[in-house]
Amino acid sequence: MQVTGSNSSQHILSIRFSADGFYFAILNPKAKEKSDSYTYYIYKVDESLSLTANLKQAINQLDWLSYTYQSVHIVIATRRFTLIPLDFFEDEQKETIFYHNFHPIDNEVVEYNILQKSNMVLLFGIDKALLSLLYEQFPEAQVQVQATPLIEYLATQNRQAKNRQMLCFVTNDSIIITAMEHRNLIFGNSFACNCTDDRLYYIMYCWKQLGMDQLHDELLLADNASDSSTLQKELSRFIQHVTVLQSTYLDLESFIS
Repeated sequence: MQVTGSNSSQHILSIRFSADGFYFAILNPKAKEKSDSYTYYIYKVDESLSLTANLKQAINQLDWLSYTYQSVHIVIATRRFTLIPLDFFEDEQKETIFYHNFHPIDNEVVEYNILQKSNMVLLFGIDKALLSLLYEQFPEAQVQVQATPLIEYLATQNRQAKNRQMLCFVTNDSIIITAMEHRNLIFGNSFACNCTDDRLYYIMYCWKQLGMDQLHDELLLADNASDSSTLQKELSRFIQHVTVLQSTYLDLESFIS
């Protein structure tokens, strides 16, 4: 799929920013063939620089980042987030609530995403300079934390489910775990881990704490780590229904699912 300045307004741009790289997904919703609808691009970052400095370099190097798109969705990969019910949320208290769970860091602002399908609010911290640059480059962009599209995706999948579902999104250095029961979010958290044993521990610990059934409930595994087959095999020893989600870009694709 060829994206140019003349046809970019027909496309949707999704970007995931993380310390190990920037991931771009460009979708053409009107493409006749599914194989022609997606384009993916990975931008390797300089780990000695901040995300803001890396973004500035990417903007200078990638001409198509200056194109005008139908919509732009930005995902920030971070574990600095917390969830509260929408009914209890008040904008003026977002910093107070957020910093009950996290220590303040310099140059951070607290933002939030409203999860309409889950009736929740996700509070997150983001670097002030990075946020300013994002809105300067993409004025109409929707900025979300990685957990937001994953939770909303799971809420969509759980609409007709009679059992409970747990979604585990695995990367090389962390794991996001969310769980639903009858369209209601019952768990959402992330953990730093970089090996199969630790990932298995966190998943099974959360599964046990939630009282999930090994024979009837379902685990959805989106594993982007290098040892994904090993984790799947180990989980299948304890949980009967383990479904592997093939998409490496589940969090980006969920915007248009």
